[in-house]
Amino acid sequence: MQNAQTEELHTKAFEKKFMLEGLPGKCLIIGFSGGADSTSLVHFLASNREKMECQLRAVHLNHCLRGDESDRDEQSAKNFCDRLGVPFVSRKADIGAIAEQTHQSEEMCGREQRYRFFLEQAAEIRRMGMEPVIVTAHTLSDDLETAFLHLLRGCALDGLCGIPDRRMLEDVPLIRPMLRISREEVEGYCAFYQLPFATDSTNLSDRYTRNFLRLQVIPQLKKLNPSFEAAYLRMCDSLRQDRDYLNSQRDRLLAEASAGCENGWKVSVLHEAPGSVKSRAAAEILRTAGAQVDTAAIQSLIAVIDGQSGGYTAGKVCMMVRGGILSAEDTSRYVVGTVPLPESGTGTVVIPFEEWDDSGKLIARWEKTLRLAVISSDDYHENRKVYKNLLYFAVDYDTIMDNAQLRARGPGDSIRLSGRSGQKTLKKLFQQAHLSRKERELRLVLAQGTRVVWVEGFGTDQASVPGPETKRVLAAFRDKAAATERMKSEYEPQDDR
Repeated sequence: MQNAQTEELHTKAFEKKFMLEGLPGKCLIIGFSGGADSTSLVHFLASNREKMECQLRAVHLNHCLRGDESDRDEQSAKNFCDRLGVPFVSRKADIGAIAEQTHQSEEMCGREQRYRFFLEQAAEIRRMGMEPVIVTAHTLSDDLETAFLHLLRGCALDGLCGIPDRRMLEDVPLIRPMLRISREEVEGYCAFYQLPFATDSTNLSDRYTRNFLRLQVIPQLKKLNPSFEAAYLRMCDSLRQDRDYLNSQRDRLLAEASAGCENGWKVSVLHEAPGSVKSRAAAEILRTAGAQVDTAAIQSLIAVIDGQSGGYTAGKVCMMVRGGILSAEDTSRYVVGTVPLPESGTGTVVIPFEEWDDSGKLIARWEKTLRLAVISSDDYHENRKVYKNLLYFAVDYDTIMDNAQLRARGPGDSIRLSGRSGQKTLKKLFQQAHLSRKERELRLVLAQGTRVVWVEGFGTDQASVPGPETKRVLAAFRDKAAATERMKSEYEPQDDR
C-alpha cells in the first residue's frame, strides 16, 4: 500500500512539473531511446495529445553499440509506440565505427547523429505543412549531472545553469519539458502506469564520468541532503535570472556596437563595457564567426578589443581591427555560382561551389545537382510522403514567373518565412541561427529578381508556399548521385598512406 501511494505521489509530481509551453498545436518529434525517461515522455504526450491538439512522431536511433540488445530495444520501442498509436521512425547507425572514422567520442558522435536524424524528420514534417518541435526527455537528474561535469571542467556561470529548457537546433525549436522532474519521479510514473522500459547496460558501468557521478557521487550528497536535487533547482532558478540579465546586456551591447556596420563591431563601444558583459560579447562574436569558443579564445579576443593585441587567429578565422571596427574574417573565400532556372521550369541545374585560401589558391571545388519538375498541386500533395528526403524545396510556381535563379545571399536580402511573423533580413536570420561565416556564404537562395522566395535550411517565403489556390508547384529534388554533396575535385588532398 505504501509503495502504491508513493508511486501515485510521483505521478502527480510528474504531471504537475511537466512544462507544456511551446508544445500545443505542433508536430512533436520525440527522441525515444526506450529508457524510463523517454518512455514516460512518450506516454505522457500520447495521453494528452488530443487536449494539446498536437501530432506525435517518436524517433529512435539504434546506435548498434550493444549488439542484439540494441536491436531488442529498438523493437521494444516500436511495440510500445504501436500500442499507443504513436507513429514510430527508426534508423540504425554504427556509432562505434563512425566515431572512429571521425575521431569523436562515442557519446559526442551519437548525439550528433541523433540531432541530424531529428532535423531530417523536421524537414519532412515542414514539407507536410506542419510546424515541427523536437522534444527530448532530459530530466532534473540529467541537469544536475551536467552541471557537475561542467564544474569539473572549470565552468563559468552558464555552466552552472545546466541544460537549457529550450534552444534552437538550426532553425527548429528543441524543447526539454521534463527538466524539473527527477529520475525518481520518472520511475514512479512508469511504475504507476506499469510502463515497460529498457535499461541500457552501459548505464550500470561507472567507467563513464557521467555514470560515476550518477552512481557514486550524487547518492553520497543525497545522504547529506535528501532534497539535494530540489536545492540545486532553486540555485539554478536564481543563477538563470542573473544569466538572462547578463545576456540581455550582451545583446544590447552587440546591437549598439554593430549599428551602422555592415560586417563588424565598433571597438570603442565594446571596450567600454563591463568585464562580465564584454566576455559574453566576445564569446558570441567568436561563435558567430565559426571559431572555437573557450576561455583562452575569449581572453585573446578581449585583448584585441582592449588594444593589447593586434589580432587573433583561430583556425581559418582571423579577428582584426581596422578603422576602429572589429571584424571576423574567414581567411578562406567561398564562391557560389549563380544559376538561372530553366525557362520551362523543368530540367536539371548544377550549382558550382569553390573554396579559395587567402593566397588565391583554389582549395576545393564541388557542386550540388537538383532536378526540377513542375507538377500539379494535387500530385504534390498526394505524393509528398513518396518524395520524402529527396524533396529540396517546393514553391507555388505561378508566384515565381520568370527571372528566377539559385544563388548565394546578396546585400539587403530579406524574407517573410511561412509560419513566422514579419519580414526579416537574411543577415539577421543567419545571426540568430548562429551560423558561421562559411555556413552563411554557402546557403542557397532561390530568388525572383531581388525578391527572395526560399532560403536553404529555413524555408519558403509566405507568399510562395503551395496552398489551396495553387495550381502548379515547382518541386526541386536532390540528385541521388549528389545527395551526399561529396567534393568532386582534383584539388582535394590525396591519401598517401
